[in-house]
Amino acid sequence: MARTHDEQGFLMVELLMAMTVMAIALTALVVVFTSGQFAMRSAGQATTAEFLADAQMETYRAMTSRDIGLDLSASTIAALDSNYTDDAACANPSTGTTCAVNGVAGTETGPTGTDFPDSCTTINTWYSNTYPCDPSRIVDSSSTPASPDGRSYRIDTYIVQLAAVTSGTIETAQKEVTVVVRDGTDPSHVFAREASVFDCSTGITPDSTDC
Repeated sequence: MARTHDEQGFLMVELLMAMTVMAIALTALVVVFTSGQFAMRSAGQATTAEFLADAQMETYRAMTSRDIGLDLSASTIAALDSNYTDDAACANPSTGTTCAVNGVAGTETGPTGTDFPDSCTTINTWYSNTYPCDPSRIVDSSSTPASPDGRSYRIDTYIVQLAAVTSGTIETAQKEVTVVVRDGTDPSHVFAREASVFDCSTGITPDSTDC
């Protein structure tokens, strides 16, 4: 029996409704897939950033206290952006100074010691995988060493000299090190942050008066 005109129209409406439902379902699947991919990438970058932060901090743990410090030359400081200088780690709680107000050189510390501190050039040569004297550096696919996952990261390091406490609970001078790993393409995005305090007697040079 031939279909009537009304029946043919009804089938067309059903087909359109089925196509609409399918399109909505496919759109939802694409959104879920895209979100999953983004989440996996973010998790992977966070893991890599934590690895880079750990490696940087392990370098300071292997150093003598006097060599723990940053290159505070005028040219190096001039290259630092506001993401660096405005970070909460760019402050010395023992002196009340901040990089934003007092400047980087007035807040952070370079290598110390009364017996001619080692230069940053020498220190970076000793630890050429992490360049511990650099306040900020990029790690990507073209850097040496290269980024573990090929993506771009910025490692910002903050080092402040905490004054000795001479009354009450006596404490020797210490250095507080904070490592912040940022997205190399968007430095405002922080992936990892790690901090540690080093006593001035850490790996102290024999007969030195550093403490």
